[in-house]
Amino acid sequence: MSQTNDILLEISAKLDKVLRLLALDVVKGYEKEQEKIALLDFLGFRPVEIAKLLNKSQENVNVVLGSIRKKTEIKVKTIATTQAESEKTNAQEVNMMEEGTGNESPRK
Repeated sequence: MSQTNDILLEISAKLDKVLRLLALDVVKGYEKEQEKIALLDFLGFRPVEIAKLLNKSQENVNVVLGSIRKKTEIKVKTIATTQAESEKTNAQEVNMMEEGTGNESPRK
């Protein structure tokens, strides 16, 4: 049983190295640390893992992720508000058109 555990631990360590290398390869084309952090977060890496990969502190990664989420939240709210206003305007236009066609008297 001990030999099996040793083999599994060795395989796990090798897979971890491969995963880290792949993650670093994925982000190498990005210049901004914020983009790298966002991509690694999107790929499912935890902040502590991102910090280790990019040689940053976990606090730094958490701050960057918080900033990204805040910006995303603001964008989502802005889009939702704009969409709601647009739908309201469209509904008002439809109502005006319907009222306009219903109130017209037939011409002779």
